[in-house]
Amino acid sequence: MSTDPLMPRFVFVTDHGLFKPTLVSAWGVLRHLRGPGELHFWGDGLSENEWADVARVAAINPSVTLHPLSLQGADLDGAKGPCGHISGASMGRLHIPSKLTGRVLYMDGDTCVTADLSPLFAKEQMTQPIAAVRDFVVAKWCARGIDSRARCASRVAELRALMQQDDLSAYFNSGVLLLDTDAIRAEPALLHQMQDVHAASACPWGDQDHLNRVFVNRVQLLNPAYNASWGRTDRQRKFARKLGAGEGETAPLANAIWHFHGPNKPWHKPRYDLWRQRARSVWQYRREWAAFKSTFPNL
Repeated sequence: MSTDPLMPRFVFVTDHGLFKPTLVSAWGVLRHLRGPGELHFWGDGLSENEWADVARVAAINPSVTLHPLSLQGADLDGAKGPCGHISGASMGRLHIPSKLTGRVLYMDGDTCVTADLSPLFAKEQMTQPIAAVRDFVVAKWCARGIDSRARCASRVAELRALMQQDDLSAYFNSGVLLLDTDAIRAEPALLHQMQDVHAASACPWGDQDHLNRVFVNRVQLLNPAYNASWGRTDRQRKFARKLGAGEGETAPLANAIWHFHGPNKPWHKPRYDLWRQRARSVWQYRREWAAFKSTFPNL
């Protein structure tokens, strides 16, 4: 592995259940990246054939070095996903700072990459040990004003207790994380907290809640273009502006990472009216999926 702290490093973590979508997301990184990089593909219980498929996809970009890693039992001991569509394998992201150095971008397998991500690894200093995009739903609640009588009141109370503060406006979505692994390792207590898989599994929303608790008030907020919630970037920026975001977070950048979080995935049968924005994002994903299948017809 390169010792260059600014070398673009990308991490995907998956098991068999989300293997193919994760491969499509990694392919998006590979085909758009300009310049060298590292692809760290971590698997929980993947077969030999699946690992061979990872190598085939990685070969499309010879400038990117593949680093496959089969997660061991100790890495995921006690790991449990918060709901049916999120597996315990997602907890593997908690070990990134202990296994890698420099700046690292983690992405969930239900993402779609449509642009070069190297700008995230530019020489601009990270001001915090972790950078992420505000969670769409929580940002909406905060921007509109939280009413104690609203349906979200119980979840809001839960998050306030979890983060031990009333202000939830910086609560982030953990599907895309930019980590300064060197800064995290420099604080052993912070690293130990982050890697506590049992504590993460006990949180209502798993490692997302856990990471927000561990890094409370220590997150650098990214432009929603790097974690576009079902393509709803304009709305994400509108919420961010109401919450006092700066120019970097609200600049009108084109979507680079689309995120299809939640139980309804775009590779399933479309369930949305064609004139709705979420439906348009489904077709965006399906175009990428078709291009992937065209490139790897026998995969």
